[in-house]
Amino acid sequence: MSARMRTRRTQTVAWSEYPIVTCGQVAGLPAIPWGWADRSVLATRRQLRGMGLRPGGQSPVAVLTFQHTTPGRSVEHADLFLIARAVPKRTATPAQRAAINKALSARRTCQLCGHEQDHYLSTISRLCVRCEDITGFWPARAAEHGWSWAA
Repeated sequence: MSARMRTRRTQTVAWSEYPIVTCGQVAGLPAIPWGWADRSVLATRRQLRGMGLRPGGQSPVAVLTFQHTTPGRSVEHADLFLIARAVPKRTATPAQRAAINKALSARRTCQLCGHEQDHYLSTISRLCVRCEDITGFWPARAAEHGWSWAA
Protein backbone atom coordinates (compact mmCIF):
# COMPACT_ATOMS: atom_id res chain seq x y z
CA MET A 1 0.00 0.00 0.00
CA SER A 2 1.37 3.43 -0.95
CA ALA A 3 2.04 6.20 1.57
CA ARG A 4 -0.79 8.25 0.06
CA MET A 5 -3.33 5.50 0.65
CA ARG A 6 -2.22 4.89 4.25
CA THR A 7 -3.02 8.48 5.24
CA ARG A 8 -6.66 8.20 4.16
CA ARG A 9 -9.31 7.31 6.70
CA THR A 10 -13.05 7.66 7.17
CA GLN A 11 -14.48 10.39 9.34
CA THR A 12 -18.01 11.16 10.52
CA VAL A 13 -19.17 14.71 9.78
CA ALA A 14 -22.32 16.62 10.77
CA TRP A 15 -23.39 17.37 7.18
CA SER A 16 -23.39 13.77 5.92
CA GLU A 17 -25.23 10.71 7.15
CA TYR A 18 -22.36 8.54 5.92
CA PRO A 19 -18.69 8.69 6.93
CA ILE A 20 -16.48 10.46 4.38
CA VAL A 21 -12.95 9.64 3.22
CA THR A 22 -10.46 12.21 4.50
CA CYS A 23 -6.71 12.68 4.47
CA GLY A 24 -6.44 14.53 7.78
CA GLN A 25 -7.43 18.08 8.62
CA VAL A 26 -6.58 21.56 7.40
CA ALA A 27 -7.37 24.48 9.70
CA GLY A 28 -9.67 22.23 11.72
CA LEU A 29 -11.71 21.16 8.68
CA PRO A 30 -11.75 17.67 7.18
CA ALA A 31 -9.40 17.47 4.19
CA ILE A 32 -11.01 15.54 1.35
CA PRO A 33 -8.73 14.15 -1.36
CA TRP A 34 -9.24 15.11 -5.01
CA GLY A 35 -12.08 13.11 -6.55
CA TRP A 36 -13.58 11.98 -3.24
CA ALA A 37 -15.94 14.89 -2.46
CA ASP A 38 -19.64 14.23 -3.05
CA ARG A 39 -20.41 16.64 -5.91
CA SER A 40 -24.12 16.58 -5.15
CA VAL A 41 -23.46 17.95 -1.64
CA LEU A 42 -20.19 19.93 -1.74
CA ALA A 43 -18.80 22.50 -4.15
CA THR A 44 -15.93 24.99 -4.36
CA ARG A 45 -16.61 28.72 -4.89
CA ARG A 46 -15.93 28.35 -8.61
CA GLN A 47 -18.30 25.38 -8.89
CA LEU A 48 -20.98 27.32 -6.99
CA ARG A 49 -20.50 30.24 -9.38
CA GLY A 50 -20.99 27.87 -12.31
CA MET A 51 -24.31 26.84 -10.76
CA GLY A 52 -25.39 30.47 -10.36
CA LEU A 53 -24.83 30.33 -6.58
CA ARG A 54 -22.53 31.84 -3.95
CA PRO A 55 -21.63 30.72 -0.41
CA GLY A 56 -23.89 33.38 1.10
CA GLY A 57 -21.95 33.90 4.33
CA GLN A 58 -21.61 30.23 5.25
CA SER A 59 -18.25 28.99 6.44
CA PRO A 60 -16.53 26.16 4.56
CA VAL A 61 -17.35 22.69 5.90
CA ALA A 62 -14.36 20.90 4.37
CA VAL A 63 -11.22 21.46 2.34
CA LEU A 64 -10.43 19.85 -1.00
CA THR A 65 -6.76 18.85 -1.30
CA PHE A 66 -4.98 18.30 -4.59
CA GLN A 67 -1.40 18.09 -5.78
CA HIS A 68 0.37 19.82 -8.64
CA THR A 69 2.76 18.20 -11.03
CA THR A 70 4.51 21.55 -11.44
CA PRO A 71 7.92 21.51 -9.69
CA GLY A 72 7.98 23.68 -6.59
CA ARG A 73 4.23 23.48 -6.02
CA SER A 74 3.04 20.88 -3.59
CA VAL A 75 -0.41 20.40 -2.08
CA GLU A 76 -3.08 23.04 -2.72
CA HIS A 77 -6.38 23.51 -0.91
CA ALA A 78 -9.82 24.78 -1.91
CA ASP A 79 -12.68 25.46 0.49
CA LEU A 80 -15.77 23.28 0.07
CA PHE A 81 -19.25 24.61 0.83
CA LEU A 82 -22.62 22.93 1.22
CA ILE A 83 -24.69 23.41 -1.92
CA ALA A 84 -27.90 23.23 0.11
CA ARG A 85 -26.91 26.37 2.08
CA ALA A 86 -25.75 28.35 -0.95
CA VAL A 87 -27.79 31.32 -2.14
CA PRO A 88 -28.31 32.76 -5.64
CA LYS A 89 -25.63 35.07 -7.04
CA ARG A 90 -26.39 38.76 -6.83
CA THR A 91 -27.00 40.60 -10.06
CA ALA A 92 -25.90 44.13 -10.77
CA THR A 93 -28.56 46.83 -10.68
CA PRO A 94 -29.18 48.87 -13.86
CA ALA A 95 -27.27 51.79 -12.29
CA GLN A 96 -24.29 49.53 -11.49
CA ARG A 97 -24.31 48.13 -15.04
CA ALA A 98 -24.37 51.67 -16.44
CA ALA A 99 -21.40 52.64 -14.24
CA ILE A 100 -19.45 49.55 -15.34
CA ASN A 101 -20.17 50.27 -19.02
CA LYS A 102 -19.07 53.89 -18.56
CA ALA A 103 -15.79 52.80 -16.92
CA LEU A 104 -15.09 50.25 -19.67
CA SER A 105 -15.86 52.84 -22.33
CA ALA A 106 -13.33 55.21 -20.71
CA ARG A 107 -10.66 52.48 -21.02
CA ARG A 108 -11.31 52.39 -24.79
CA THR A 109 -11.39 56.16 -25.39
CA CYS A 110 -8.24 57.95 -26.54
CA GLN A 111 -7.37 60.87 -24.27
CA LEU A 112 -6.02 62.93 -27.16
CA CYS A 113 -8.46 62.52 -30.05
CA GLY A 114 -11.45 61.26 -28.03
CA HIS A 115 -12.31 58.40 -30.39
CA GLU A 116 -13.53 55.19 -28.78
CA GLN A 117 -11.64 52.13 -29.99
CA ASP A 118 -12.90 48.54 -30.20
CA HIS A 119 -10.13 47.42 -27.81
CA TYR A 120 -8.75 48.58 -24.47
CA LEU A 121 -5.97 51.14 -24.73
CA SER A 122 -2.58 50.92 -23.03
CA THR A 123 -2.86 51.79 -19.35
CA ILE A 124 0.42 53.71 -19.68
CA SER A 125 -0.44 56.02 -22.55
CA ARG A 126 -4.25 55.87 -22.81
CA LEU A 127 -3.75 56.88 -26.45
CA CYS A 128 -4.82 55.14 -29.63
CA VAL A 129 -2.07 53.84 -31.91
CA ARG A 130 -2.49 56.78 -34.30
CA CYS A 131 -2.06 59.35 -31.51
CA GLU A 132 0.88 57.41 -30.03
CA ASP A 133 2.59 57.63 -33.44
CA ILE A 134 1.76 61.33 -33.95
CA THR A 135 3.04 62.34 -30.50
CA GLY A 136 6.01 59.94 -30.48
CA PHE A 137 4.86 58.72 -27.07
CA TRP A 138 6.82 55.46 -26.89
CA PRO A 139 10.18 56.77 -28.12
CA ALA A 140 9.87 59.68 -25.67
CA ARG A 141 9.01 57.32 -22.81
CA ALA A 142 11.95 55.08 -23.69
CA ALA A 143 14.27 58.11 -23.70
CA GLU A 144 12.92 59.22 -20.27
CA HIS A 145 13.85 55.86 -18.80
CA GLY A 146 17.14 55.44 -20.66
CA TRP A 147 15.85 52.52 -22.74
CA SER A 148 16.89 52.01 -26.34
CA TRP A 149 14.12 52.41 -28.91
CA ALA A 150 14.44 51.15 -32.46
CA ALA A 151 11.46 52.13 -34.59
